[in-house]
Amino acid sequence: MLTALIAYYLIASLALFLFAVCSNKNALHAFGYGIALNIFPLATVPAMSMDLARIAGMPLAYLPITCAGLALAVRNYGRLPRSYRLLLALSVIYCIYAFFTTVILGGATAPNLAYWFAWPLNFLIFFSAAAFFSRTDTASANKVIKSTVMILVFGCLVGLGRYALGISIDANFMPVVNRNGTVVFIVMIFPLLFYIYKEERKSAWWLLFCITCIGLTLSLTFSRSGLIGLLAGIFLYYMRFTLAGILKLAAAVLVITAITFSGVADQSMQRLASVSTTTKMLMHGEDMNNSMSDYNRVMLLKGAIATAKDNFWFGTGLGLDNYRKGFRKVSDYVRDSKAHNFYISYFAELGIIGFGLLLTILFLISRKLYPLSSPHKAFKVSFLVIAIMMTMNEYILLPEIWFFFGMLAGMSSITGRTAQAARPIRVQPIPGYWNDPRPQRFTSRSPHG
Repeated sequence: MLTALIAYYLIASLALFLFAVCSNKNALHAFGYGIALNIFPLATVPAMSMDLARIAGMPLAYLPITCAGLALAVRNYGRLPRSYRLLLALSVIYCIYAFFTTVILGGATAPNLAYWFAWPLNFLIFFSAAAFFSRTDTASANKVIKSTVMILVFGCLVGLGRYALGISIDANFMPVVNRNGTVVFIVMIFPLLFYIYKEERKSAWWLLFCITCIGLTLSLTFSRSGLIGLLAGIFLYYMRFTLAGILKLAAAVLVITAITFSGVADQSMQRLASVSTTTKMLMHGEDMNNSMSDYNRVMLLKGAIATAKDNFWFGTGLGLDNYRKGFRKVSDYVRDSKAHNFYISYFAELGIIGFGLLLTILFLISRKLYPLSSPHKAFKVSFLVIAIMMTMNEYILLPEIWFFFGMLAGMSSITGRTAQAARPIRVQPIPGYWNDPRPQRFTSRSPHG
């Protein structure tokens, strides 16, 4: 089974690279094709752990998007807009810093090199996508977004079918991606559904159908973070105190509520309820026991905080091996895996210097996206939802995230570039002549009478 999957991913990823590198038209849809290769050809394949489905330390599911990003890098011929120079410089500094703390101080082991190499690779994917899509037009960008959204909706239908037929124990529609990875893909793209609804002037029934499919899939994936991210996306998008905004928000929440209380998502509701119970106990200083569902998560979180304090300035270095060394010094908890929180885990790995540099990079990326005051605010909502999701897990190394936001950052520059090109040319007045804004009359009469 594993050998067949490796062969499939190698052949499919190579084919996608060759297809995308042939022309700009093909490269436009490389992201959607990369996602689709993880869904539709594997619709009947049983789920397999990402820890097993790997090649050279990289999860097989990362290969299609990585090859798509590399194809865009080839198509760019090294071109990058000038506005990205600061971001590029900070990314290079970050990679040098991470190499020093991870490989030089932590040791030049294969796992350390693999963890470090993922960063320059993801930066390359981001800058390649941003540069490529900054040269597209609005119509092409809308086609890419629409196809991406439809792949998500059809993927959700595949997940529901897999669950109904008993192929999978949940509605995860990516067999070689764990449910957390699938959930982040769903929630990341979900706000673009509202973008297409508005730009393409789709019917309310179309929007309702798509939201129902996505909400039902998340509920049957039994992911608390997915439901929280979905509700956060709806709230951030319709966060306007107008009658229309309130009605749309209420309608979307009503659909999600109907799904969650219909009985098909009891397990998801129980997991959400446990979050409230755990939070109340921690706020009141009560001790938890190992029979509670969130006991492991809380203990890992406490260990991560202690590790971050003990390695405040420079961190433990990237990677699970380096993290475990620091974790074991400050905690005797038997399970020494990472905490399910990007901000705390990567603070522990990078220290205040490296983590501050990384947050600066992410902030500058967010500035490239349309603001929340824009009609295209779905781009920024997607970014904010992922920022919220990272409080519940570590998704930062997913190449899909870097490709996706590079793509949106490039598209966000299209409107500004078009407006600048359409701006009327201002003619400077000739010195010595009166600059009268009124239209002048020219006659054949001599100025001397």
